[in-house]
Amino acid sequence: MRIGFIGLGIMGRAMADNILRAGFELVVTNRTPDRARELVQKGARFVPTPAEVMHQADLVGICVTDGAALRAVLTGPSGALSAMRRGQWMVDHSTIAPDEAQHWGHRARDQGVEFLDAPVTGGDQGARAGTLTIMVGGSANGFRAIGPYLQAIGRTIVHVGPSGQGQLVKLVNNLIGGAAMVAASEGLALGLRAGVPLPVLMQVLSAGSADSVSLRLLAERLTNDSWQPGFSLRNRCKDMALARDAAEAMHLPLPVGEAATTVFLNRLAQGDGEMDQTVVIAPYLAHQP
Repeated sequence: MRIGFIGLGIMGRAMADNILRAGFELVVTNRTPDRARELVQKGARFVPTPAEVMHQADLVGICVTDGAALRAVLTGPSGALSAMRRGQWMVDHSTIAPDEAQHWGHRARDQGVEFLDAPVTGGDQGARAGTLTIMVGGSANGFRAIGPYLQAIGRTIVHVGPSGQGQLVKLVNNLIGGAAMVAASEGLALGLRAGVPLPVLMQVLSAGSADSVSLRLLAERLTNDSWQPGFSLRNRCKDMALARDAAEAMHLPLPVGEAATTVFLNRLAQGDGEMDQTVVIAPYLAHQP
């Protein structure tokens, strides 16, 4: 199976590297060609457009920032849709609105291409280690067919339902994770302001009901005083907004989610969109990054 990959950001580049490690023939493209240099040195082929990736691959993975970036990759004279051929698979790892995933799924199927929405979670560390959790929306047959590809980049791989459901489950995950991040920020700030050392706090919190991935990420960032993404604050705000929009369409109130979103947006307004999401703890600290 010849694999193509479009989008070589923090997540995509690490995922593409693991595809090479698994022994697949790989062709890649990215808006910034320099990001492909290391992959090319390892054996990948670089081509200039998404259309050319589609020409050369049987299965194409995509990992871009948002719905607008995905639209740019798919449409236009050099877009992936212009070069699709019957029998191919297209697997989108971006985080977009569920109805957008359904739309592109219909467009692809009209041309005989299986489109699966397969957003991931596990952060940059999981992407490098090949241990991502992947939630896949699309047909059961399509899910089975792309199994070897998914196993190259992830560890927990779940078919969650039809087209769009992968994105919906990702938004559920990120809504909960975002709320937990804000709660953990406030809790750690309370303990630190009272003079409890961070290692002491973590010894207790990580062994009790307060433990979470968000808590551990915050403690790691505070210990290392490092705020480079990771998972950027801008992307966290985007995903929280998508979750809010999905809930509004179902007439489901999300008061905790709304409060957490406001906290993230307030930090975004300070110009920290490209910093890691954990920078949300900064306003609570005497020393801000």
